[in-house]
Amino acid sequence: MRRVVIVTIVALGCGIAFWSFADPSLITATLDGLSVEIVLALLALLGVNELVKGLRWAWYLRAAQLPIRVVDGLTSYLASQAACSLPGGALLSARLAEEHGGGRIRLRHTTPPLLVQGFGDLFAVSLLALGGIVLTGQASYQLAAPAAGGAIVLLFVTGARSDRFGTALTGLLERSRYTRRLVPAERDARMTLATLCTPRALAPGVLASLVSSLVIAAILVVLAEALTLRGLHLHEAIYVHGMTMLAHFLVPIPNGFGTNELSVIGLLNIVGIGFGRATAIAVTYRAFGLAFRTVIGLAVLLIRYHRILFALRRPMLPQTPPALQLELAAERRE
Repeated sequence: MRRVVIVTIVALGCGIAFWSFADPSLITATLDGLSVEIVLALLALLGVNELVKGLRWAWYLRAAQLPIRVVDGLTSYLASQAACSLPGGALLSARLAEEHGGGRIRLRHTTPPLLVQGFGDLFAVSLLALGGIVLTGQASYQLAAPAAGGAIVLLFVTGARSDRFGTALTGLLERSRYTRRLVPAERDARMTLATLCTPRALAPGVLASLVSSLVIAAILVVLAEALTLRGLHLHEAIYVHGMTMLAHFLVPIPNGFGTNELSVIGLLNIVGIGFGRATAIAVTYRAFGLAFRTVIGLAVLLIRYHRILFALRRPMLPQTPPALQLELAAERRE
């Protein structure tokens, strides 16, 4: 059953990834303007970004005191990118990490690191957006966005570490016979969250998110240098990416389809890049990123987790009843 779920998720993810390129002529026209050196630089930066994200996921798994090796955490993240275009596709990394637990790890153990990773990302992009707003001299009202992101993270960490909140949640679940069976899983998840929501566990993860965001800002700089005459400064790219990701987190659109592109286009226009060129940058970045992650994810999934996808269970042979076995043995002796 689990194998069927994973295959379905991967198939849907690939389908959405290909469907998202509904206007290939725009992408082809944009790619024609990129030199081989620029394409190689983009691929290298995308590879570094995925490596940093994979190591960040491996760190959160280790910080949760789960017996999963760093290399296994890295491959579970990379393989999950096969479903990166699917809403909720990130859960595949938690499901694949479960494979490395030797039967001792369940989703209730691997899902809390995924949740904390998301809030760590939100805190990192809030810091980036704050720095970008200050460095680019934007209007002060824009500070409300990173302030909201920081406040949400603070509330989450406070709630995760609060014994009072945990006791209240457990009592609420125990009231109904339909939710009472969730109490053990809720306790395990709450203990893992409390372990992860400490400075020692959060700081390396947030640092990795900052590095990843700076790599993406560098990608925007490379694309702007290749597709515009004006170019883009690093602090402007930090502002664009930070505010775009804040919009992604704060606006509940699955996978940010549409909102991410519109945010990038609008913010690039604010810093001085025309609408047409801004659209080309946003579309190229989305196309490159989605295609790269999907291909890498499929490759790692097929190489590292092929048994989950293609292993066939051998049919059970009919067992001969013990009494009949004794009769057959007696006949052979006679």
